[in-house]
Amino acid sequence: MSETVSETVSYQLKRSSRRRTLALQVGPAGVVVHAPLYLDTAQIEAFVQSKTDWLQRQLAQRQPAFPVFKLQDGAVLPCVDERLTLRVVPDKLSAITAENNTLWLQLSSRVKADNQQKQIRDLVIDWYSQEAFHYFAARLDVFATLMRVSYRALSIKSWQTKWGSCDSTGQICLNWRLLLAPQWVSDYVVIHELAHLRQMNHSPAYWAVVAQYCPNWQQARDYLRQHQQSLDLE
Repeated sequence: MSETVSETVSYQLKRSSRRRTLALQVGPAGVVVHAPLYLDTAQIEAFVQSKTDWLQRQLAQRQPAFPVFKLQDGAVLPCVDERLTLRVVPDKLSAITAENNTLWLQLSSRVKADNQQKQIRDLVIDWYSQEAFHYFAARLDVFATLMRVSYRALSIKSWQTKWGSCDSTGQICLNWRLLLAPQWVSDYVVIHELAHLRQMNHSPAYWAVVAQYCPNWQQARDYLRQHQQSLDLE
């Protein structure tokens, strides 16, 4: 795959001997043009130019409201409706703890320079995952009592494109990245999954249950759609 910059849009060009037509894809990595192996570059460029207006609309819709949160010393990270300051300090062993509004990350001096960022990310995600389990267990208990349903167990996941799930046995899974969103948004996902214990579908009856306990569910759903790519840690 090669990087190409046209007059108005930069895109990745992916050629395939099996492809017979041109196609555009707009995703997290930007614009990808799928083209036949034999097709002339000028024809591909003309195709992209003819789709410029559509591409710019798609890219504008996918533009995150704020950048992915950077993991570096002094970074301010969200946790539900609070803000935590990440402090990275050298130490003998690697560990992470929260104290008041500070997330203290001790980074072992034995970690090589080219592995330090990965170590920081792993430690921070591990902290968020553990925090998510305790936080969402409490929120599930609140809404399960209110909705008069009972779930079996909670698991925390690290999905890229999914926020939650609930199976017929009452096993609920939630994405730790929901801690990066406001509480009213993550509460919607909690209610969304618990509502499946009343209706294991997405029928009008199901959405009536969701609306009963989360009147602003449409705004919350839109928030997650708009911030899909930016609710993450770099």
